[in-house]
Amino acid sequence: MNYINCQNSLSPALIRKTIIFWCENSLQHITSLLSAFRGSGAVLNDDFLREIKEIELIFKSIYDEYSSNKTNLPTRPVILFKTNTRFIALLERIKLESVSGYPILQQSVYHYIFEQNYLNAIFGVAVPQQTPLITVKFAPFYNNNCIFNQMYFWSVIGSMHPSILLNNSDFAAALNGYSREFLRDTVNGFNGICFMLSSLSKTTNKKELLKIFKNFQQLNINFLNFLESAYSGSARVYTSTLAQRFSDSFYKGVRHMINEHKLVLELCEGIFEILN
Repeated sequence: MNYINCQNSLSPALIRKTIIFWCENSLQHITSLLSAFRGSGAVLNDDFLREIKEIELIFKSIYDEYSSNKTNLPTRPVILFKTNTRFIALLERIKLESVSGYPILQQSVYHYIFEQNYLNAIFGVAVPQQTPLITVKFAPFYNNNCIFNQMYFWSVIGSMHPSILLNNSDFAAALNGYSREFLRDTVNGFNGICFMLSSLSKTTNKKELLKIFKNFQQLNINFLNFLESAYSGSARVYTSTLAQRFSDSFYKGVRHMINEHKLVLELCEGIFEILN
């Protein structure tokens, strides 16, 4: 069983697609981080900024290579993992040395750290001891551990996304009552998935896991629909029937979340086949 999609086989096409996705995601994390600093008043040390730019160039070069080169695909691109581990270490320093006292920034940096660790974990790269975050391999559920951990990880991410959205004051002010309640229920729903998973016994069976999975899948479908409505300016989300105009960085952030939850639904298709 591979840790990218919990299937028994791992094709070169899946490896390429995964690397392209996470290189692009990493580049978006860097762009979002730099944008957040510019609007927060927090100071990003020149050494940190210089290293971020170096890391950005490497991610970009790997993204370009895998997007254009359809042959000679390595299964474990060492440069990518070394660069990602370097990025995680830098984010850990930034979390403590640049954004302390800025809770919104701290939340974003923690979110980035969690996702960058996931990139290493799905390719079996060891997580550094100084970053003991829950990753794909942490659960002792043997044949079902990939499914368990994928649901746990993406539920943690799903619970974070509504809060990150609400950090945009213009967006928060424009929401209607239904949308506020929906986002609150979404956070509680994903947290509930994590609780149910961690409460399972080691002797859990597929039937128990399938019940949680169906709830997890529906939460992702509902949240993805909300994100797409929010991105399009739908009157279902906002207090006005007119499309809201927010910053370009906000729309990029929503698109980033949309892509991630689409990835989750692709993952769900494979998990459903395994559990049935």
